Amino acid sequence: MTRPDGTPGLASGWLTRDLAPGAEVGMRIRTNRSFHGPDAATPLILIGNGTGLAGLRAHLKAREGQAHGGAWLMFGERTRAHDAFLDDELQAMQASGLLTRLDRVFSRDAGPNGEGGRYVQAVVAEQAETLRDWLSRGATLMVCGSLEGMSKGVHEALEAVVGVEALRDLTETGRYRRDVY
Repeated sequence: MTRPDGTPGLASGWLTRDLAPGAEVGMRIRTNRSFHGPDAATPLILIGNGTGLAGLRAHLKAREGQAHGGAWLMFGERTRAHDAFLDDELQAMQASGLLTRLDRVFSRDAGPNGEGGRYVQAVVAEQAETLRDWLSRGATLMVCGSLEGMSKGVHEALEAVVGVEALRDLTETGRYRRDVY
């Protein structure tokens, strides 16, 4: 990953520039106790970008082979040509019914009328009525990905769609969960 000024990110710079080929890296897996998914019967709205796909995909994989209340993924990346990660897998999840709805957007691709790319917060705003319907059926919202841009924009879009108090209530009842970094 590169920053807007072209310099590599902290981890990607270390991995691509500083780490010697073949060197060992010690790691550990930490559980995010506040980002566990709800019961499979609960409708699930997953919103994210970039590496957030890994966290969101895990929630879908956890529902494999189970009857579930529906799963909607709104996901953004930079360009379709270079960043459509796991596209075949996501399409297969949708075809199998594991993923009920899939909305992918690409921020640096031009639209059909030459307009600029789109972000996931635009999907939230455009699909306000459908999103409110899912929430009225008890859906849990889970947001995973970039703290700097995406999560703030998605949070503001959610506030506009459901209202500040309703979003606060969703947070307090565990129906709005975030894993942003």
